[in-house]
Amino acid sequence: MLDSIPFSAQENTALQPILTAVDFSEDSRTALLWAGKLAKCFNSPITVLHVVHEPAADPGFYHSETKDSKDSIRTLQKAAELKLSAFMDEAREACPDSSELESAQTLLVAGLPPGRISEIAESLDAKMIVIGSRGLTGLPHLMIGSVAERVVHLASQPVVVVKSRQVTTDEQPHSPAETQDNDSE
Repeated sequence: MLDSIPFSAQENTALQPILTAVDFSEDSRTALLWAGKLAKCFNSPITVLHVVHEPAADPGFYHSETKDSKDSIRTLQKAAELKLSAFMDEAREACPDSSELESAQTLLVAGLPPGRISEIAESLDAKMIVIGSRGLTGLPHLMIGSVAERVVHLASQPVVVVKSRQVTTDEQPHSPAETQDNDSE
């Protein structure tokens, strides 16, 4: 059965990154941590991609959380860069021993997320795409979000869809590192 898998950990993947698409949601944070584990297994670098797309239904998503007037007038690109940098810092803090996360490259592009994620994966010759099952606009009752579903359909690479652990009302939320550990149980 394992012989039928189209790739193996023994392949030379030095030039094939694992592309991880993030939107700053909890599911994408969990996906990034999983990508760190996969990168270690496959000896592959990680490229973390965020697609800048501010929907009309959610204006202000990229605005800085500070009250400084200079911050409030930043361009979408600059605000997204700041959010991506903070997101990566949090992930690296959650897994300080992960050299894969420490050396991860970040990439910011504009466009519609499903198509751009697939295009970037193709242009990078990515080994695989890792994406969270639901993003910030995902509805709780859906098993897979529309962006993840479209990426699965569009991408020519394998797509790993990662779901963060669901928290019930009598449980306390876990940190991303604890969520990652609990998912492997």
